[in-house]
Amino acid sequence: MTEDCRGISYTVKDAAAVEGFDHVIAGYLGMARDTGDRLKAVFDADPEMPMVNVLKGYFFLLMASTPLKERALKVAGDIDPILKDANARERLHGQALKCWAAGDVAGALRAWEDILTEHPRDILAMRLAHHGHFYKGDSQNVRDVVARRLHAWDEGVPGYGFVMSMRAFGLEETHGYRAAIDAGEKAVAINPNDPWAIHAVAHVYEMIDQPDDGIAWITGHEAGWTGAHNFRYHLYWHRALMHLDAGDADAVLASYDAELWDPDSNEYLDLCNDASLLMRLELHGVDVGERWQALAEKCESRKGEHILAFVDAHYALALAAAGSPAADEVVSSMAAYAGASGEDNAAVSAEVGVALADAMVAYKKGDFGRVVDMLHPVRYEVRTVGGSHAQRDLFAMMLIDAALKAGRLDTARALAAERLGRQPANLWSQQMFEKAMAA
Repeated sequence: MTEDCRGISYTVKDAAAVEGFDHVIAGYLGMARDTGDRLKAVFDADPEMPMVNVLKGYFFLLMASTPLKERALKVAGDIDPILKDANARERLHGQALKCWAAGDVAGALRAWEDILTEHPRDILAMRLAHHGHFYKGDSQNVRDVVARRLHAWDEGVPGYGFVMSMRAFGLEETHGYRAAIDAGEKAVAINPNDPWAIHAVAHVYEMIDQPDDGIAWITGHEAGWTGAHNFRYHLYWHRALMHLDAGDADAVLASYDAELWDPDSNEYLDLCNDASLLMRLELHGVDVGERWQALAEKCESRKGEHILAFVDAHYALALAAAGSPAADEVVSSMAAYAGASGEDNAAVSAEVGVALADAMVAYKKGDFGRVVDMLHPVRYEVRTVGGSHAQRDLFAMMLIDAALKAGRLDTARALAAERLGRQPANLWSQQMFEKAMAA
């Protein structure tokens, strides 16, 4: 057994492999573009190392695509012989991989939580659990999966800055905004190249309606996130949202074309960023031209994947906005998947996701009454599809707009008043409240 930089034991043939594994984890946490190459180097050096095999499967699943999920299933299916001489913690990681690959996210979370109870410095388990709770819409555990382990961490433990960045995001998602800024600023002071920390503080400024401060924060820390992998596009997305909140639609369109849109990217988060921003522009009365068409072409190739209901809803939106019949296919295939699969995501799709995707399509078809019928009954359950408060806010905005356009004025007034009470300084909230009251 050889210990990593945090005192966690690994089963390896060569102690140098653990140092290499530390380098991989640092790349994963810092969203380095060469993280895959770092993993490959360790794999080549010790292909029988249990955790490098598990991590390979984890990375496939984090990409949320059907071909890579199939590869993860193969890794999971072959993992038991590799884990034969592994320690108990590594075997739990193997169990988490098998659960996650099979669509049992709850089972994976139980395994990661068990690891963290005994090994609170296992930062890989912490980050994956943080991710898993996030995509279940469980904000309290996004925060508390970190809080439960802080007793084992201080500034002398390598990776402490990354723990603070996770803490910052969990605090923001549970409305602890001042504490979130403090934790995020501490994380960035320790590690200026931590996109997750920069992102967490950006979320705070979005939620408290301070777009100028948010733009200044993101722009002032560009050096810390523009070198990241595709997650950098999500920071561009946040800055564009703030320009939109500030009423500068020209800046948003310019950012979309020059910074967000990547014609070569087919990653799910990039597609969601693009669809969400184009729809928000339209909700602000901006003509986005033919931009939906190019985005829809990408989404069509992924319309039947059903990895995450949150993502399916964005694919359906983009396809419907482009007038593609594939939008209806997303909804119908999603319903079939929801009824036939035993995966956790299938249950979420059945309870909320299908209605959400249906509402996205109905909105773009101009069937605004159906949007209200689909979304209004489940609006407090939409969190279960995952994503952040800021990301899911799109669906709340579309519901208000649809209620107005459908002539459901009592519902529109109630929803607009609710939103204004929550975000009194938000320009769009003010405009929609005034419109609802004047209708």
